[in-house]
Amino acid sequence: MKSPKEPGTPGAITAGYWLVVAGSALGVLSALYMAFNTDLLVDAAVRANRDPKITRDMLVSSTTVVVVVSLVVTVVLAGLAVWFAGKVRSGLKKSRTGLMITLLIGLFFQMITNVLGVVTALVAVSGLVLFYFRQSSDHLTEREQAA
Repeated sequence: MKSPKEPGTPGAITAGYWLVVAGSALGVLSALYMAFNTDLLVDAAVRANRDPKITRDMLVSSTTVVVVVSLVVTVVLAGLAVWFAGKVRSGLKKSRTGLMITLLIGLFFQMITNVLGVVTALVAVSGLVLFYFRQSSDHLTEREQAA
């Protein structure tokens, strides 16, 4: 098992990694929270429904599909984010771009499906910002040139 901080790694990279991990984990937890509270979402959809052609069963099936897709996409994006953050922590500078794309897709997806998930996505984005600090960029450039 690796130590949380490799020797010579700036604190900003280590902190950024753990913020991405924490934000991703919290994002999955918020998606699970939404999955376990599907009944509340269905009740809200039924109250907001003004179209008599749309039945409760239709709303239940639609809400269930949205929640399941949200959970699956959140888990996949969280896994990718942690993987890219690990690559950055190990010194691969190019992984910052993949991490940024993954986190932005996750942020926009959370804005559509889960308001609680927006906060968790912003925690992960704050970790990404730390990867772009000068000391982080200098360290990653040195590691890239040494390889």
